[in-house]
Amino acid sequence: MSFMPPWFWLLLALLVLSALAGWVLQRSLKKQALLAEVNDVQRQANRQIQQQHLTDLDQALAEGRLSPAQHAVAGDDMLRHVLSDAAAAQDNGMRPQVNAASAGPVRVLWIVLCLAALSGWSYAQLGAAQTWWPLPLSQRVQITATTPEQLAEQTRAWQQATQSRPADAQAWLTLARLHAAQNQHALAEQALARVLVLAPENDLWVERAQMKALSAGGVFAGEPWQWIQQVLTAQPLHLNALVLAGSAAWSEKRHDAARAYWQQALGLVPADSDAAQGLQQALAQATEMAKLAEAQASQTVPVLTPTPSGGDTRPLIQGEVRVSPEVQSQIGAGASLFVYAVAEEGSRRPVAIWRGTPTAWPVRFALSDSMGMGAPPVLSSLAQVRLVARISKTGSAQKQPDDWQVELAGVKTGVQGVVLNITGR
Repeated sequence: MSFMPPWFWLLLALLVLSALAGWVLQRSLKKQALLAEVNDVQRQANRQIQQQHLTDLDQALAEGRLSPAQHAVAGDDMLRHVLSDAAAAQDNGMRPQVNAASAGPVRVLWIVLCLAALSGWSYAQLGAAQTWWPLPLSQRVQITATTPEQLAEQTRAWQQATQSRPADAQAWLTLARLHAAQNQHALAEQALARVLVLAPENDLWVERAQMKALSAGGVFAGEPWQWIQQVLTAQPLHLNALVLAGSAAWSEKRHDAARAYWQQALGLVPADSDAAQGLQQALAQATEMAKLAEAQASQTVPVLTPTPSGGDTRPLIQGEVRVSPEVQSQIGAGASLFVYAVAEEGSRRPVAIWRGTPTAWPVRFALSDSMGMGAPPVLSSLAQVRLVARISKTGSAQKQPDDWQVELAGVKTGVQGVVLNITGR
């Protein structure tokens, strides 16, 4: 079924009511013209009769059939009839004309009132004028699942949806974001590639660049950079593209370039927003790293004041990972342990990652700002996070079906002694 935006139906209703108002007005004007023509004919006929009667009276006076006194009386009587006919014409002829003239504007007034009511109703239903157009696809898809079980169940459902509706861009985007929420960045990037064939949008190109870089371990060289530059060429002040370009430049240790991108992005967000605070922290970190690079190049060591988010190595979350006897019996030598923190809301991109190759259990870990991915938010800027511990046989950064994993929500930043107990997949 074809989709019609809300403003289409509103415009159609306004056009119909406007046409109705024009028809009523035209009909009233035609009635007025017809009545005026009828009254004019009647007046002309009465005038002719009166003139003929006066002629007859004059002729009768001349022939001696009427005396001057009788002629005067008959003339006065005729004058009274003329005045009486004029009054009757005004009462019986002019009043319907007035009524007809007023009927049209009354009907038009009612239609105008209906138009005003329709406009008020449409504003209440649709909001401001800029919201009458449908949201872009990139803004219509939201992931509601929060637990691993919900994410897995919804992923299976949307995989079936894309198979049955391969041309449904919204289904592919939902699947892509479900993969991203489970840190399956390569699968998310593949689904986004299908989305962009069906509905190319700059926001989605930026999203694909991010997923491609994350699937490559945070490397933006190649296609991710090309896609970001492609968006910035078409839209130089694209907020998401500027933020991601700063992250890409940061990952390549081009701190001045990162600072330039983030400075542009900062001018596009409200000064008191969370996004502005995150960008300001990133700018402070980039500025500090740029100063350090300049000092190293000139073989001098400046005195720098540490900032809370400037790559600080101080542990912000400490704890240990334990495994059940059943899991420990299945873990082979060389398996990798990943412990990372993600924001409780918004992006599932890790804000800090720890990796190790355990030889004995339990394993202690510590997370700090220095373990971030070089883009806001940083660990110290979040009040609480979700911790994930995952054991990978292959050492892949992407979650595999045979990995063991546990998640713990609501972990406050600055806590010590967190215990993550892995008991299954």
